[in-house]
Amino acid sequence: MKLNAEVDTVTAAHYRVRGYPTILVLKPDGTEIDRVVGYYRAPEFMGQVEDYLAGRNTLASMAAAESTLGRNRAFLSRLADKFQEHGLSEEAKTRYLRLVALDPTNKSGLVDDALMNLLQMSKRDKDYAVARKYAQTILDRYPDSDNMKPAFLEVGIIWKRAGDLAKARKVFLDYAAKFPDDEDAPYAKEQADTLAAQIARKSGA
Repeated sequence: MKLNAEVDTVTAAHYRVRGYPTILVLKPDGTEIDRVVGYYRAPEFMGQVEDYLAGRNTLASMAAAESTLGRNRAFLSRLADKFQEHGLSEEAKTRYLRLVALDPTNKSGLVDDALMNLLQMSKRDKDYAVARKYAQTILDRYPDSDNMKPAFLEVGIIWKRAGDLAKARKVFLDYAAKFPDDEDAPYAKEQADTLAAQIARKSGA
């Protein structure tokens, strides 16, 4: 059965659907076995569904294994992602934060991704100060990370969401000046120009 979650919001809320597409694997009584979030090629998709039907790699089976594998960084990252896919934000946050604490030097290469996920979760909750803290942690601790530039831009986006247009504009200008040849430099310049116009209108009001 196919549903439009933007129309059938009651069902979407019941199953905590956050992203599209989300394929739910259900028992006959409607109890969820697990879910597939995002697009996958047919062999990968079928492999996941077959695993779920056999009780492998489900949220329930992974949560049961946490007592023995909870300090394994790769497992913890997958478990946190799994909780997040299921719309269980607090449970995901707990595991992401544990991963950050277990691997402060990011030896696993997973901590910067965890911080970006924490950032997005905080931004969704409009907790902009905490979201900015996570972005700044990436910039300060992991300047060579693939997430460094996205985190840099997120600082500007977060200041904009928080209503501090001047600080947001400065971040976007700094980004464009520091990475003039980056593919996101035109976006940063456009944001800076738009914010300059908004600041000017406010000043003239």
